[in-house]
Amino acid sequence: MIFWRILDNKVYPIKEVNKLGFDESEGLRIPDEYLKQQNFTILRTTWGTGDWGIISSIPRLLKNKYPQCKVYVPSNKLIKKLFDIDTSVMYDIFQNNPYVDSFKDEIEGEIFHDHYRIYNSNLNTPLTEQILKFWQFSEDEYKDSQPELYWSKEEKELGDKIIKKYVGDSEFGSLLISERFGTQSGKYNKSSFINDNKKIINLLKNNKLPYFCWTYKPLNQYDFSFINNILDMRNMDLRLQLYIKSKSKINISNQCGTNHCVVRYSNVYEVQRQQNLKMNFVKGINYE
Repeated sequence: MIFWRILDNKVYPIKEVNKLGFDESEGLRIPDEYLKQQNFTILRTTWGTGDWGIISSIPRLLKNKYPQCKVYVPSNKLIKKLFDIDTSVMYDIFQNNPYVDSFKDEIEGEIFHDHYRIYNSNLNTPLTEQILKFWQFSEDEYKDSQPELYWSKEEKELGDKIIKKYVGDSEFGSLLISERFGTQSGKYNKSSFINDNKKIINLLKNNKLPYFCWTYKPLNQYDFSFINNILDMRNMDLRLQLYIKSKSKINISNQCGTNHCVVRYSNVYEVQRQQNLKMNFVKGINYE
């Protein structure tokens, strides 16, 4: 892995490392001078919904500690300039967030992004907490680190209308099966498939509800097609999907970052693909 520095809208590869961040024993922290400026930027250097979702509480936590600060998120234009990537993931996660002041096309000075984190022997430490340790937060100041999302009035009204149409006032669940179902390192793995399949079947049998579904393959190609699938969400706007998932009694999936985003609002059950979750550990998820 390459540790990057981002300065004045440019990325500089610094060195090859075995692990991103700094061991707690090194005592490295964000400079006091940067904190005094109170113009903060939130940036991840990976591009999945879950990658950004797991750090979504940082703007609120920054504003709680520094009420007068400004919190910025890079725009697509800046991400394109820095990494030559077109993505909307930061809008999916931070749109309508009252603690984000704006999406920025340019950011002068240093960006202390997600490579700047503090780790120790506790492997089950959420990435948000590792990052905020570097930002000189105490444990009490970052303990409420679960992901969070904010929807507009229009998004909520549309989501509620869809829920009402398909289930009325009844309880419901959401099922998500990603392309990583039954895989290891991006390839089919028999033992992983057996594990994923068995555990998801058991979860669905123990939670007999109507389900909103997103599945990588058509549902009838899985062994759990017996469920009451009330709506295929595959072609639905992601933020609308996330709102519906946030209203679900239960969210069931193979290991997939999208469900991380709604653990604050719903009971989330995730069948692990990795034995050691490391920075992908999220408080409150029921890992199977």
